[in-house]
Amino acid sequence: RSRQQIFYLRPLYESTSIEDSTYRSTHGQYDTFQISHARNIMPRFATIALATLLLSINISAASAETSSSRLQVQIPKSLFRTEGYDHREALFGVPSYGGSIAQNVYYADDKLCDPNVDVHKGYPIRPMDENGKMEPWRSPYILMVDRGDCTFVQKVRNAQRTGAAAVIVADNTCLCSAEADPEIGCHSDPGTMCESKAPIMADDGSGADITIPSFLMFKQDADKIKAELLANHVVQLEMAWATPAPDDRVEYDLWTVPTDPISKGFLSTFKSAAKALGQHALFTPHMYIYDGQLASCQGPNGENVCHTLCTNSGRYCATDPDSNLDEGISGADVVAEALRRGCVWRHFG
Repeated sequence: RSRQQIFYLRPLYESTSIEDSTYRSTHGQYDTFQISHARNIMPRFATIALATLLLSINISAASAETSSSRLQVQIPKSLFRTEGYDHREALFGVPSYGGSIAQNVYYADDKLCDPNVDVHKGYPIRPMDENGKMEPWRSPYILMVDRGDCTFVQKVRNAQRTGAAAVIVADNTCLCSAEADPEIGCHSDPGTMCESKAPIMADDGSGADITIPSFLMFKQDADKIKAELLANHVVQLEMAWATPAPDDRVEYDLWTVPTDPISKGFLSTFKSAAKALGQHALFTPHMYIYDGQLASCQGPNGENVCHTLCTNSGRYCATDPDSNLDEGISGADVVAEALRRGCVWRHFG
């Protein structure tokens, strides 16, 4: 093999994942999660975005690991950073492992939720064509779009159809930690609440046709890029990817929950292949659980208001596999099993 590849094996249930702005109101309030009893939240749990999930075995966001990729501003020089820009990689699309994309950026000045994209708008402003419209975005280019109103996959798909080589999604909400740090200088829009955790660029279940890479750029940095573009200045970004752990092994990951039937079938049939691969492959399982704080399962006094769906005073939650809150296996049991599997894998896998 001349290049190592990573395969993300996602179960079918991930099709319920949506970009979190879909359920966040325009004022940044999580109104749909205000509940008084666990029974009222059961139907909602089935459709809450994986973007709000607390992830993996080590209870850290997989998308927060950006060491395998790099985002840098090449032009203007004033925005160049030796360490590059913090970002989040999409869990869909095809990154150019071992390569890079360095192109001029256009700001679509749009959230790109409509498939009928107007390529004659946006910034920097271009000369007019013979029909009196601005010239379209000149390929190849990286397209910057605003976050919100639809899934990340929809945005990137629409950008891909216009001919974009890659996409930067400009976050529209500050992280609470960035907003509280005067040195970072992130300012949320009026009436918008900050976010306690970085968003995840999750697949909405339909991202198999996406062939271009995409990053999410945090608001304090995206605002600077947009300011340059709105001033009709040239901006060139470089998106680069390392070959992850270049040790002649194929890496593959499984994202699942203990109760997922699709994963059970896969694990039972893939056993022989996993044994045959042996030391030539590196397998890492990840367990999805819900962030109870974002789902309002942790009350104002730290109490668990979602009862048997959660552990740790409403902090970590899962759906009830038998939809019976009074008996049988509970969501809290699923959380405990996810943790147990993580511990077993960490020590014996």
